[in-house]
Amino acid sequence: MFKQKQIILISIGLLLSSVLFISCSNDDEDILEAIDYKTYPSQSAENIEVVRTDSGKVVLKIFAKRYESYSHLEENPYDEYPKGIKLVTYSNYPEVSSSLVCNYAKHEIDIDKWEARDDVIVVNIDGDSLRTEQMYWDTKTQKIYSDKAVNIKTSTEIIYGTGFTAKQDFTGWKINNVKGTIYLDE
Repeated sequence: MFKQKQIILISIGLLLSSVLFISCSNDDEDILEAIDYKTYPSQSAENIEVVRTDSGKVVLKIFAKRYESYSHLEENPYDEYPKGIKLVTYSNYPEVSSSLVCNYAKHEIDIDKWEARDDVIVVNIDGDSLRTEQMYWDTKTQKIYSDKAVNIKTSTEIIYGTGFTAKQDFTGWKINNVKGTIYLDE
């Protein structure tokens, strides 16, 4: 009697296990329907260094604590740097022509446009520095710009305003809506 109950319980267990196993599906479409893959990066990395060269010469380096790529998106693919970046451009490596640091950056791949935000600081070869909360870099036009509050410090003055435009190496800059200028004693 005991043996017969044991055999029945084992049989029921095997039957339930096989039903569960058969009902499971591993089709890619079922998995994609269950998971919104668009919310997850296709690639991610920690502590990266990206080097861009032109004709074998280093022209740009990017350092980031965290990198996430959403290049798999059909519309508006982008790369994101949620912990910020340090970007350095070189006129003749290792001579730095400009640098940028920020606490968040995003690169829109299709239009090749960058956004830097959250405590953005840019310094050019002349030592001029820019501080703002948000800035864009359009690599096609080779311009950087913002419509946010900015403060630019040179060797002789600090200028406050709202918005600016400049060449991508932060030279030839122009502040819009100047709010004030402070002259520095040498």
